[in-house]
Amino acid sequence: MKNRAAENDTICAIATPPGVGGVGIVRISGQAAGQIAASLYRGTPSWDNLKSHTATFAEVVDPKNSTLIDEALFLPMFAPHSYTGEDVVEIQAHGNPLILKKILSAAILQGARLASPGEFTRRAFMSGRIDLAQAEAVMELVAAKSDIQHQWALGQLKGQLSAKISILKKKLLDVLAEIEASIDFSEEELPLNSREEIASSIRDILSPMRALLAGYEVGRQIREGFTVVIMGRANVGKSSLMNHFLQEDRAIVTPIAGTTRDLLQEPLDLAGLSIKLVDTAGYRESVHPVEQEGVARAERIQRQADLVLWILDSSQALTEDDLYLAKMLQGRPLIIVLNKRDLPSLIDEGVLRLKYPNTEFMYISIKSDMGLKSLSNCIKSRLIVSPEKEPPMLALLRHRNALVVAESALSAALVSVQGGLSWEFPAIDLRDSLDALGEIVGETTVDTLLNEIFGQFCIGK
Repeated sequence: MKNRAAENDTICAIATPPGVGGVGIVRISGQAAGQIAASLYRGTPSWDNLKSHTATFAEVVDPKNSTLIDEALFLPMFAPHSYTGEDVVEIQAHGNPLILKKILSAAILQGARLASPGEFTRRAFMSGRIDLAQAEAVMELVAAKSDIQHQWALGQLKGQLSAKISILKKKLLDVLAEIEASIDFSEEELPLNSREEIASSIRDILSPMRALLAGYEVGRQIREGFTVVIMGRANVGKSSLMNHFLQEDRAIVTPIAGTTRDLLQEPLDLAGLSIKLVDTAGYRESVHPVEQEGVARAERIQRQADLVLWILDSSQALTEDDLYLAKMLQGRPLIIVLNKRDLPSLIDEGVLRLKYPNTEFMYISIKSDMGLKSLSNCIKSRLIVSPEKEPPMLALLRHRNALVVAESALSAALVSVQGGLSWEFPAIDLRDSLDALGEIVGETTVDTLLNEIFGQFCIGK
């Protein structure tokens, strides 16, 4: 929103996705929401007798001439017990885009304006119904593509991260209040804990703060999905394995070496995990420039992977190409997959186990489906957080950056306290740390940031 006056407007939007559906919803929010909805309502009981949070079946009419637009459910939700904290009315009509546009146009002609992207959720934030981290979780919940993303977003919406931030802020305020009391009333020599006790209190705040930061990478992977790259020399079964996971013939499979020459990337939901599965060109020496580029791209993508599946043909002895890949993949998150176990084994596993003593070896036959379920379970166990560990709460880059600032300022305060500097110095750093934490939940924000965040939402949310 570009000006404060617009925050008092009554807004409306279609709240369901574009296209034909069984039900479509037009949402109205603001001081005049009830009045506008009443002008579109024709039914029994009268509008004034409708109860909050109770759906009523009625006709939707055009206020200009009382012509029928549709039959629908009218659901009023009066302030402050609504999503936005304002009067809200939802008109749940048939999901025909033409009908929904007519209802929307009628509401606009009665004085509402079309909502900006994310404006309903922004109003929920401005009214104090949710904080900024929870507002962002609404978008994450809508965008979740897997069960684990869905559960993470729900936790954020319920305020799990916000609660952690609140505890950190409370402890920070306690330390800051004690230091500032000493600064303001130094002539009265108010009792002040020793520097070591103050330093200990700061360390007690730094520890959980750093734990939150340490979980960011896993949290980011849960939110954005994991990248799993299939690698191996030509004709070991990489494309066949990808087709198995996708349950469709997405990758071309032929006996001709070099069939896959470029990266083939497809989304995959593996037991609730969102994965970007990447099939790569078979590694081998080639003079063909296109095939060489395919191999180069495979080498680049494996460096970005959360997990590499290195496929080997167990029915053949190790080749120079296999040994080159063995060297290149050292240090990478890896599962070694020995394919074609339905055939006599000729591969020297001892060489591989010497190079990879702590790496999982999985035995499969894509042709006969042997070991494929075990491989899926192994992939999942490598990617998800151990059940005995607390799931990561930090996943958004904005939250991480703010927490990095908070941690840095708090670390500086600790140095000042331990170094015997004047109490004004750690006090400044503690305030900076508090401000950075406040950014996460929206206590210290500017309109530019809010516009950036809510501008990513869809209209109607």
